[in-house]
Formats: sequence, C-alpha cells, structure tokens
Amino acid sequence: FFVAVPSRESGEDVASEVRDLGFGTSVEKDEETGLWTCYCSKKVVPTPSAIARIEGELSKIAKRFNGYMDGFGTFGN
Repeated sequence: FFVAVPSRESGEDVASEVRDLGFGTSVEKDEETGLWTCYCSKKVVPTPSAIARIEGELSKIAKRFNGYMDGFGTFGN
C-alpha cells in the first residue's frame, strides 16, 4: 500500500503507526518528482473487502500527517 506524504518526517510518523498494525514499512523519496511515499506491506488475501478495510485504516492515519492513500500493488501469491 502506498501512502503519499509531504516529507520524510511525516512518512516516518505514518510508518511508526502502521508498524503497530503489523505492516512492514519503508519511506522513500522519488528523485525525479521529489515526492515522498511511505510503503506499507503486509501479507493478506486481497479480497475487495480486505483492501477497502486496509485502505480505510491507512487513509485515517495518513490524513493526520497531511498524507493520503495513493494505491496498492501485489506481488502475487
């Protein structure tokens, strides 16, 4: 799951909170755009309801740090 954030500091704040929910995290800056992303990873069965629930949780956290949900990806089974 990708959480767009305005700075490294806000990304680290998001990462700290979502780690408590069992996510692996990394905060990275896109060198081309200068934008920051907190990557949140977790093994889940990607059902529509599971994805919606996780995006909702992450969105609430992101908003507190002036960030927003920016999508998700999967690496297969």
